[in-house]
Amino acid sequence: MMINQSSTDNKIQQQLCAGVEAHVRGNLLAAENAYKAVLSLDDENATAHNNLGFIYGQQGNFSSALEHLQTAVEINPDYATAISNLGQIYFSLGEGEKAFELLEQAVELGAEDAQNWHNLARISLLVGNVQRAEYAWWRAHNLRPEKADYVVNMGIAVAAQNRFAEAEKIYQAVVVQHPQHFNALLQLGICQLLMKNYGSARDTLLRALALNPKDPSLLRHLGLVELTLGDKAAAASYFRALVDVRSEDSNARVDYALVLLDLGEWDALVRERDLLQAVSMPDDRIKHYLQIINESLRSRAVH
Repeated sequence: MMINQSSTDNKIQQQLCAGVEAHVRGNLLAAENAYKAVLSLDDENATAHNNLGFIYGQQGNFSSALEHLQTAVEINPDYATAISNLGQIYFSLGEGEKAFELLEQAVELGAEDAQNWHNLARISLLVGNVQRAEYAWWRAHNLRPEKADYVVNMGIAVAAQNRFAEAEKIYQAVVVQHPQHFNALLQLGICQLLMKNYGSARDTLLRALALNPKDPSLLRHLGLVELTLGDKAAAASYFRALVDVRSEDSNARVDYALVLLDLGEWDALVRERDLLQAVSMPDDRIKHYLQIINESLRSRAVH
C-alpha cells in the first residue's frame, strides 16, 4: 500500500513538473494535459487546479478558470497564489470590488511572494490607483531585486503621479545595469519627452528602436518627438511604420495623415483619407480631422 501511494505521488510530482515546464515554454496544451493527468490521480490537488485555472484564464475561458481556482481555494483556503489568480479573473469579468478584495487578501496571506504584489500592482495601475501600484511594486522589488521589470513598473507608477524626475532616475538606474532592457529605455524616453528634454528623449528612444523596431508605443512617441523637434519627414516615417504595424489603429492613421498634410504629400494623403473614410464607426476626433483634410484637398483642387 505504501509502495503504491509512493508511486502515485511520484507520478503526480512528475506531471506537475512537466506541466510547469510546458507552461513556461508556452505550450499550453501540453501543460493543460499534464495538470489534468494530475487531477486524474488526485482530484484534490490544489496546485493542479490553480495551474489549470491560470491556463484557462490566459485563454479567456473564464468560467473554467473560476471553477478550478475556486476549487483550489476550497481545498486550501490559505492558498495565496490561487486567491491572487482568482482576483485577476474577477477583474477580467468586471467585478472590480471583489477582485481587489481577493488581491489584498492574497498579499496578506502571501506577503513574501513577489508575484502576489505584482498582480495587485498591475490591477491597481489599470484602475488608476497609482499610489497603491507604486507601493505594491516596491514590495515586489524588495522581495525580488533581480527582477528589473518590477523596478520599471514602479517607475511607471511614479511617473503617473507626475514625479517625472524621480521616475527618470529609476529608469536610468535600470538601464545602467541592463543596457538592453527595452521597456526601461522606452519608459525613460517617454519620461524625458514629458519633461521636454526632447534631444535626450530622441536619443533614448532610438536606442530602444534598435531593440524592437515594431513596438507601437515606441513608434508613436518617436513620431511625437520628431514633430516637436521640427523634423516632419522623420515623424512621418515613424507614423507610417506605426500604421503598418497597427493598421486597425485609426487614430494613428489620423496622426500620419496630418503630417502628410503638413508636408504636402498629397497622393499619400488621399490614400490615408480614403482609408479613414472607410472606418465603420469613426470617433469625433477622426470626424473632425477628416473634415479638415477634405477641405484642404478641395482647396488644393480649386487652385
